[in-house]
Amino acid sequence: MKIVYCDCGSLVRPTRSELGFTTCIRCAHENPVEPPKGVMIYDHKTGGQLEVHSAESWREKKKYYVPNGRSCVKNFSRNVCS
Repeated sequence: MKIVYCDCGSLVRPTRSELGFTTCIRCAHENPVEPPKGVMIYDHKTGGQLEVHSAESWREKKKYYVPNGRSCVKNFSRNVCS
């Protein structure tokens, strides 16, 4: 097992280093990383794709991800038998 030290000089726990982390828990909580975000893209009506973006990239592009049309859930929730 390899002993890994954080940039602050403290020891990184062995379980964290086995998973590939190079920072201690204290530094990880002080410098949080925004999680990636995704958007469903429908090229065709049957198969959707998930586009994964970094948080910064998603903020720049979110104005283009406006829903188009009505939701299928709203269409099925109407009472069509009356």
